[in-house]
Amino acid sequence: MFKSGALLLVLILCSGCTATPPPAPEPTSGPASAPPPSSTFTLVAHRGGSLVYPESSAEAFEAVSRTAFPIETDLRPLRDGTLVPLHDDTVDRTMSGVTGRPADITPEQWKAAHIKNPQGGAEGSPTTWEAMLDEYGGRSVLVPEVKDPAIDLAAFADSILRRGVRDTVIVQSFSYPVAQTLAKSGLQVLYLLHEGEEPDPAAIRSSGIDHVGPDKRVSADYLRRLKDAGLTVWPYTVNDGATASRLRRDGADGVFTDDPWELSKQLGLG
Repeated sequence: MFKSGALLLVLILCSGCTATPPPAPEPTSGPASAPPPSSTFTLVAHRGGSLVYPESSAEAFEAVSRTAFPIETDLRPLRDGTLVPLHDDTVDRTMSGVTGRPADITPEQWKAAHIKNPQGGAEGSPTTWEAMLDEYGGRSVLVPEVKDPAIDLAAFADSILRRGVRDTVIVQSFSYPVAQTLAKSGLQVLYLLHEGEEPDPAAIRSSGIDHVGPDKRVSADYLRRLKDAGLTVWPYTVNDGATASRLRRDGADGVFTDDPWELSKQLGLG
């Protein structure tokens, strides 16, 4: 669970997750059936809301920062070790003006590149993890995923702890050893699970991990077991109201979504 300071802040930030939607695609289906009453249901802006804005771009993060939605991104190192928001192991799908693996790209090349727009509009600007911390640390909930095993975990943890913003950063990893290491460093950690994985919830919690991100097809029984162990549960990646409503009824605390503005409308969270 969140420590007390983080819990208070996230409850304030995420209660109802009310936000003014940006220009976005028209919904493709009607609202889902109304979910049961709940004081909070967190909608995490996956990759900065990648169905609406250029994926993991400075513009996406800035837009999300003006809402109550936590900002999710993946992190990979450039040639000099600078951590940057990027999901894939190459930049080719999402970026223009640069190609290849981030480990072969200099900070200067990264800064000069652009991020493709999913709506076909203006391209976005790349940014860095340090810039995100400087801009949003302490005022938005940041949910970075440690994507590359080459990342220096101690230096990464220090980037958060030395700024005093650990209560508003929740670090993710699919690697249990990495998640354990980050938890031992004093960070809030979300352990990601692949579809069908059901490790012992009590063992997860006893290792200092406080959040779990199961696949959206997680069974109701396992979700209840995670909750009974005292874990906060945010399944991924949910873009339709029906799935989000089911997970909410089963006890999930929130979901990762590529369009939190649309999903908020479908769930009636406004």
